[in-house]
Amino acid sequence: MNEMDKRTIPKKKLIEVALPLAAINDEAVRRKRKAPAGYPTSLHKWWAQRPLAAARAVLFAQMVDDPSNFPEQFPTEEAQEKERQRLFHVIEDLVQWDNSTNEEVLKRAQAEIWKSWQRTCADSAHDPRAGNIFNRQTLPSFHDPFAGGGSLPLEAQRLGLKSHASDLNPVAVLINKALIEIPPTFAAQPPVNPGTRQDKVLIEREWRGAQGLAEDVRYYGKWMRDKGETLIGHLYPKVDITAGMAEVRPDLARYVGASFRLLLFFGCVR
Repeated sequence: MNEMDKRTIPKKKLIEVALPLAAINDEAVRRKRKAPAGYPTSLHKWWAQRPLAAARAVLFAQMVDDPSNFPEQFPTEEAQEKERQRLFHVIEDLVQWDNSTNEEVLKRAQAEIWKSWQRTCADSAHDPRAGNIFNRQTLPSFHDPFAGGGSLPLEAQRLGLKSHASDLNPVAVLINKALIEIPPTFAAQPPVNPGTRQDKVLIEREWRGAQGLAEDVRYYGKWMRDKGETLIGHLYPKVDITAGMAEVRPDLARYVGASFRLLLFFGCVR
């Protein structure tokens, strides 16, 4: 078989050979039982929600070449399996929720994706579409036409791919805008709210990821809540949380003895 023939044979991806299913399943089940606080899944449940651990692992394994494609580098089955286990360790670290924003873990996974993608570009250099499709400097884009709750495009973005999402459901569109469109637009930028802008120390600090955007959301969310209470708070008298209420609603136990004003129109509790 000549070199040209070797290049035209599609390489097997890791997902076509094997996956560390036990680690992926364990993390998917663990997070299904309890959605992490602060993440959108703790606020809403999508009908066909994809476990983030599985979504991240599948996307990674679809992009990374299996070691069996490189007999010159891994000549024996033992050598191929050893390299496969190394990639499995990358996946096992990747699927852990606590590593969702761990830059070291994400960069390690992204490096493997880049390595496989650049191999693909080299093998496809003779393709007449190579200039447009097989660009060594840019990873391929990801598009989910039925994005729903946004698990797949979110995880693709986390792995360094440019994500595109669409859906007929306007709720799904809103969720995806909040997850994958708006945060990257304001990534690493300082907040713009007047409260923070008055503090020179805060405004000059390093704002990573969506920290600046989150600070603005907190500020203006509180502003809306306070404004709502000023305008219509008198229509919603305060309610005392009693022990009897806590018997019916155990989640209210820590609030027994406290008083809250229910601002139903704004969806807030104060």
